Amino acid sequence: MAPEVDRSEKGLLIGDNDESISYSSGKRSLKQRLLSSISERSIYRGVLATLAICWWTGIVNFSFNPSNASLLWPGRPTPQKPYICHPPLPAVLRSLPTPPDAPQFLNAARTLDAALTLRVAAPDMDSISVAVVTPSGPVFSKTYGALRANETDPRKRGKPDEDSLYRIASISKMFNVYEMMILRERGLLNWDDPVEKYVKNFTYYPDGWEEYLSESHEGSTSGERKRKGDPITLRQLASHMAGIGRDYPPVTVPGWPKFDRRKIVHNLPNTTEPILEMIKELPLVAPSYTYPIYSNTGFNVLGRAVAAAAGGKPEDYADFLHRDIFEPLGLSSAFNVTEKTAGNVVVPALGSYQTDMAFWPYNPAGGQFSSLKDLTKVMQTFLDPSRKESLLSPYAMREWLRPLHGFPDDITEVGAPWEIVKVPDTNGNPRRWYSKSGNLLTSHSIFIFDPTTSFGVIVLMTGLDHNALKIAINTIQIFQRAFDTLLEQTTMQLYGGYWKSDDGKSEAIH
Repeated sequence: MAPEVDRSEKGLLIGDNDESISYSSGKRSLKQRLLSSISERSIYRGVLATLAICWWTGIVNFSFNPSNASLLWPGRPTPQKPYICHPPLPAVLRSLPTPPDAPQFLNAARTLDAALTLRVAAPDMDSISVAVVTPSGPVFSKTYGALRANETDPRKRGKPDEDSLYRIASISKMFNVYEMMILRERGLLNWDDPVEKYVKNFTYYPDGWEEYLSESHEGSTSGERKRKGDPITLRQLASHMAGIGRDYPPVTVPGWPKFDRRKIVHNLPNTTEPILEMIKELPLVAPSYTYPIYSNTGFNVLGRAVAAAAGGKPEDYADFLHRDIFEPLGLSSAFNVTEKTAGNVVVPALGSYQTDMAFWPYNPAGGQFSSLKDLTKVMQTFLDPSRKESLLSPYAMREWLRPLHGFPDDITEVGAPWEIVKVPDTNGNPRRWYSKSGNLLTSHSIFIFDPTTSFGVIVLMTGLDHNALKIAINTIQIFQRAFDTLLEQTTMQLYGGYWKSDDGKSEAIH
């Protein structure tokens, strides 16, 4: 039987239930025995002195609250309120109709309409067309400004509508990869196929710029170089991870680094052959799969590979997109102005010549026209790939919507060809927004969506203001709370409630 414990000093220096030390009834406590050799005052002075030194050197910070005094380590914020965890919710809005006439959406629409009306009145903006899209359709879709801003007669300027065709520039790259994914579903190609499987004369200079600029390179030809680099794949081209330079053939920029970008003329070649020749002759900007290098050149090569995989020639690229994407979805998208579409093309005040340019062989990288209505249809199938008109299976879409490279800022990432940015929701949790932007001299656009909250934003605009992303983010922030509230309410209706097991021994409240 354990001896009786003297509990008159319980809990001061050892645990109340600690029986590892034997006590004898009637004898001095452990505290009393310690204080027999060291005075109590000395202990207290030592503790205070130690804490003073720690405070002076910054090892410990003091935070005093009458209801909760505490010691905090450096860098740890003083607790202001309890932390509330907001777990990710399921994407329940994907398959449910979104009510555009709900009060929260009407309020957000009025706020956005006022902001866009004010913005288009500025001298650097010719037109803006904006849609906020859900799987069941837009909750906001409106156009502003002039259809033909280059006209001096106000009666000829007109106004854009949802069918008006904009140059979408690099959003064309998204359709390039879209076609590649469709061909992949048909078994005609694979993500990681080498480019030379489809482009027979595709090779690249395997060494770096140091070797290229050295004397040993002078006078040599591509046929004399013995070293062969690792294969460049379709996936690398689609994600800007191949390391190929931005625009080939290169263009001379006079007065660099001070120059007027409006005066630079890039003479586009008539075929892809000069592009392939430059890839063969010039070193990669970075080794493949090391760092994203934005490359129109790479996407022009990808378009040629896609056309070959579909069974055609490079110049058939546009025809395959009409066959596999535009016609099945009922789009008016095109690559050139025709007599039928000329009256509905949005023309900027400056750089209007870009409207009539023939972009081939740059069509795969940036030669496409599209409208607010067209891009809305495409976004609906991306937000809900189970729709009957969708061209890709939900599995293929999930695979497509994956980051392939993350930047150190932990905010931006790269996909194929996604420009991914993390935007906080109303609870402060970052969400991945998958986007593709397009920029020419005075035509700017962005296609951006969040698969989880199941809504996206399309911005098409003309003018000198090139920051379509800023307008898109502002639009997201105006509508985010409305969608987050709807997502929480819908999740609670579907999954919230009280459960109790049949035997009555367990229960759950959600």
